[in-house]
Amino acid sequence: MSYMLFVLGLLFLGMAAAQGNNPARQESGNRENRGSQPIYRVEVVARTVKALNYGHRTVPTKVDLKGTVLAPEARGEAKVESRRGAVEIEVQVSRLDPPSRFGNEYLTYVLWAITPEGRSTNIGELVLDGNNKGKLKVSSELQAFAMIVTAEPYFAVTQPGDVVVMENVVRPDTVGKVEEVAAKYELMPRGHYTYVRPSRDDPRPVAGKKMSMDQYEAMHALYQALNAIQIARAAGADREAGDTMRKAEKLYEDARNLQSRNAASREVVMTARQSAQTAEDARAISAKHRP
Repeated sequence: MSYMLFVLGLLFLGMAAAQGNNPARQESGNRENRGSQPIYRVEVVARTVKALNYGHRTVPTKVDLKGTVLAPEARGEAKVESRRGAVEIEVQVSRLDPPSRFGNEYLTYVLWAITPEGRSTNIGELVLDGNNKGKLKVSSELQAFAMIVTAEPYFAVTQPGDVVVMENVVRPDTVGKVEEVAAKYELMPRGHYTYVRPSRDDPRPVAGKKMSMDQYEAMHALYQALNAIQIARAAGADREAGDTMRKAEKLYEDARNLQSRNAASREVVMTARQSAQTAEDARAISAKHRP
């Protein structure tokens, strides 16, 4: 329980200070003359990582996941097995600090598969427990890919941010062909999220209030949904994808209402996650309309 309260403190109590003490963000807000409106910019950052071809229906193999300079203590391992029609991936990580250490807007970790041509695929959310450990078991249709872990503002992002905390490393006993061409992929740089949250939309609990793990998961899902909605709004989704944005906002309100009625946490989480996914769809539609 102390861990959850610690994380909540990092997520919420530091937000006002983070915004108030960042001159670059304040100056950018003044230039745009948007007052309390969030600002969102996209730039391209290049990075490379070695990709592996795991073959077709081969024996299971393992690769290490090593922490980058942003998380040097992090350690992990991925077991990869190519089966008929899909590749199964089982990941375990440890000694990975909560994502909020990189900024109050970062709420979760995402595992990505990167093809040798640079296509990024979000293959799952990596949720930490109270001991800074996480597990994830997923499948992918890809055969040749690299794996990275990034800190993100919500689970449904479709392009990795540049807070890359872990990358795959080939082991001496790894079975698979290392692609000679490193996977070069584009990243969305950190530092371009600004949130000013109206009190009526703020899902944070009363400071110091204890909660169960189910309540914490529901609150966390709501917070991710709100992040996704604000980022989509700042990207112009209200104009370019109005119907989709309204659906995302309605789902968020539905999730809030479920929470207020003390509905089962799984219902709150399910509805909030659908809201976040819909908001990301709206953001992606808006991005396509930009010249």
